[in-house]
Amino acid sequence: MVPLTIAGNLFIWLLIAAFLYIFKGKPCAAYYLTLLFAVWAVVFVLKSLFMVPRPETGRILVDAAGYSFPSSHTALAFGTASFLHPVSGKSSYLFWIFAIMMGISRIAVGVHYPSDVIAGAIAGFILGYAGLLLYPALVRKVKRFRID
Repeated sequence: MVPLTIAGNLFIWLLIAAFLYIFKGKPCAAYYLTLLFAVWAVVFVLKSLFMVPRPETGRILVDAAGYSFPSSHTALAFGTASFLHPVSGKSSYLFWIFAIMMGISRIAVGVHYPSDVIAGAIAGFILGYAGLLLYPALVRKVKRFRID
């Protein structure tokens, strides 16, 4: 569980962006990174509004600073899963399993309450799905204004 929760810090998101860049092109990778930033920003605002302290006991090998609600790791994982679901084909279930395991790992290492993870999953899913819906309109707009 610890390697999974540590991978969610930054490495895994950049790795996914690199794969998108290679296999889907620069616009898709850039949009994905923008989506991740939007998810992170929304979660940051929510953490600042609610200011729920992290659990005091039960931390296992992982230390986390800041507020607990909602879980940004879980929000990023669910945002990624909902955004990449239609383009990942038969392997889309792996993104969902990863997202669920990310949430479970945050509880298991003692840095989040279950409510933090559930709220992060909901926020990530909604923002990822919204990003998925907005992506075609953005691509059309970028292509229209592109100067080659």
